[in-house]
Amino acid sequence: METKSPVYPELNKAWKSTCKVLLGEEIGELKDYESWLKGFRPKLGKRESSISGKEVTLATDDYCESANFVSLDEAKEKTVDPLSINEIKDIDTIIEALTEKWEYTGNKVLGNSKFIEASDDIIDSHFILDSAHIQQSNNVFASFFVTTNSKYIFGSNWVVGGEFYIRSTGLGSKRTLGAVFQEDCSDLYFSYMCTGCHDVMFSINQKNKRNCIGNLELPKEKYLELKKKLIEEIKDELRTSREFPSIFDLASKGQPNKKMDLPISTKKAEEDMKLIEKSFNSAIRIIFKKETGQVTDYEDWLSGHFPRIKELVSPFGSKVYDADWSTFLLYPENRTVSREEAEELSKLHIEELEAGSLDKIKESLPRIGYFTGEFLFGKCMNVIKSPMVSNSSNIYAVADANYSDYSAVDFTLINSKYAFGSHRISESQFCIKCYNSLNLNRCFEVDSCSNCADTLFAHNCEGLNEAMFCFNVKGKRCAIGNAALPPEQYKRIKNSLVEQMADEIIKNKRLRYDIFNIGCAGRK
Repeated sequence: METKSPVYPELNKAWKSTCKVLLGEEIGELKDYESWLKGFRPKLGKRESSISGKEVTLATDDYCESANFVSLDEAKEKTVDPLSINEIKDIDTIIEALTEKWEYTGNKVLGNSKFIEASDDIIDSHFILDSAHIQQSNNVFASFFVTTNSKYIFGSNWVVGGEFYIRSTGLGSKRTLGAVFQEDCSDLYFSYMCTGCHDVMFSINQKNKRNCIGNLELPKEKYLELKKKLIEEIKDELRTSREFPSIFDLASKGQPNKKMDLPISTKKAEEDMKLIEKSFNSAIRIIFKKETGQVTDYEDWLSGHFPRIKELVSPFGSKVYDADWSTFLLYPENRTVSREEAEELSKLHIEELEAGSLDKIKESLPRIGYFTGEFLFGKCMNVIKSPMVSNSSNIYAVADANYSDYSAVDFTLINSKYAFGSHRISESQFCIKCYNSLNLNRCFEVDSCSNCADTLFAHNCEGLNEAMFCFNVKGKRCAIGNAALPPEQYKRIKNSLVEQMADEIIKNKRLRYDIFNIGCAGRK
């Protein structure tokens, strides 16, 4: 960490203020806890600018190694001469002609943003360091996907409207240390899956609880007495070790108790893959003018740039779905349970005598240490093999679906439909293998773009309409390789290329090129 930067001193002050709020006093410099805080964040890409040699930070580490990379302030719309007829006869010759000119862009800072370092995809935010996907937030370090007026966020992920977070994830919560997947909570310490809870420590799968330690509710005075003692012990360990175990580490020692009788209905909602297969072929037909068959035959290809959904069996015999990414990587597999099992297991608690010291809590937590990565909120129908779902229907193998429909083999979708093989797209439809983008329609292999339609293979673009193989440009129409063509000529070339792509996809169940490797002519 570069402590001489203009960003670090302000963040260091914010860190100390956050520690005072959560722990009652400062525990040292931010740089002393850098490794611990970064360990909770997904890995960012780090490359060297082909123009200046300075470091370029990328929100994802999937881009091929030998391509050209530039910082957003260096990226200029490259005027690319129209390709000759010999250079556009097939996808191979186009990519060969463009590879040396192609540039991937990082350090993307947009809107009213100031004091940003070593970060990517930052919008309307201030004092951000070593982070990615940050919007409308301030004082953020080593964090990922933080939005909606969040502030004082350190080593945290998936934060919406949060304040004073250290190694936490959550929605609309304040003052949380080591609290994962919590919503509308305050003053949480090393807890998991809490909703509407306040003043809670070392607790799991709780709803609307107060003054709780190890799932045990206590009189307020007793809770505050124990909290004060435990905070002192937590501070001592942090100062000594510069880190503290996660709730997963604390609660997963030894083997789980498999003999408990959980009164859970085994009846499952009906599942219908036909609607999802029909949706997949509709998207393929709209983009490629052909149909391919079953989406399950293309899962390896579609999930090439994010982990596939993982199927586990809980200690109690239920089928459970999870994903190896970010916070999910910390889950102990042998203690992963279904949503229904987690609700029953939330009734377990430690005893009051065990709540009096950190050592006793660490010994007793494995009795209640069961975790679920499955959430189902709002109105949901025909959800298949998808762990985190909110107000969505007809989805298959989607890790995180929010207000989305008719989609399969995606990671994060927000208000989108007919999306396949995509991650972190919003307000989009009929998209295949698209990433980190907003308001896309009928797109394929598009990354870090917005407001694009009928676009194939584009990176860091805005307002494209009928475009292919474009990078770092805005407002292009009927363009190939950043160069506009007469509409009729563009249409002929596009139809030929789309047919070639479709034939390869149908034959091999994949296309050898994607938006992350075309800058290296298809190499890794």
